[in-house]
Amino acid sequence: MIREEKKSELRKCAICGKPYIEKKVENKFLNRTFFIAPCDCEEKLEQEKKAYSESFKRYKKSLKDANFPFDTNGKRLKTRTCENVEIARQYVESFKPRTRQGLYFVGSVGNAKTTLAVCIGKELIKKGYRVKFVVFSQAIRILQSTYGTKNPLDFMEQVKDFGKYDLLIFDDFGREAYKDRTLTDVADFVNYLYSNKNNVIITSNPEMVEKIKQIPDFDAMFDRFFQMTKRVDFKKSSYRRIAE
Repeated sequence: MIREEKKSELRKCAICGKPYIEKKVENKFLNRTFFIAPCDCEEKLEQEKKAYSESFKRYKKSLKDANFPFDTNGKRLKTRTCENVEIARQYVESFKPRTRQGLYFVGSVGNAKTTLAVCIGKELIKKGYRVKFVVFSQAIRILQSTYGTKNPLDFMEQVKDFGKYDLLIFDDFGREAYKDRTLTDVADFVNYLYSNKNNVIITSNPEMVEKIKQIPDFDAMFDRFFQMTKRVDFKKSSYRRIAE
């Protein structure tokens, strides 16, 4: 980098402190003194700023794509202010995609299951992983929208679109209504995620778990989710969620 001298402080690199090299230009057109940087510190700094800017844009885009239901900066993971936060921290630290490494959060309404799942998702996005949050009943509606004309994908294309994420967070599992076709669709969906070795986090209430167990022919699918996840129980009573 070359600078025309205007102030004495320009005679050294503000980053590494190396003095600028003085260069005088004297001819019939120009008679000035310039100082040439002896290093590439400033160029590297500009490159780092550009890289950070691009990384931040990718992060914001990934957050939007994840479709989290509320904003949180993951403070619960840092300050340990909710139940099972240490399990969440360990999960983030040891996360590897396509390992069927999942969590199954079970507890009553309002005790931070969804909040903790969102915190995990955001921490993984910071690490460059792709995350998708969806209420499980909504996921079923998206899959079944392929039978109409509004969704340009067919059923398996939509299933594979879900499967491209490094982590899928399925919220409120068990609240959906099951009819014959829905049961078949969900079974195909879960079997694909299992075969694709997807990582999932599932949140559910105890009564929903019991409800699911009573559905005929659901055992095999339920076992798939059990094999893909480690059950984590939330035993504390409901408290107001803090959205950081």
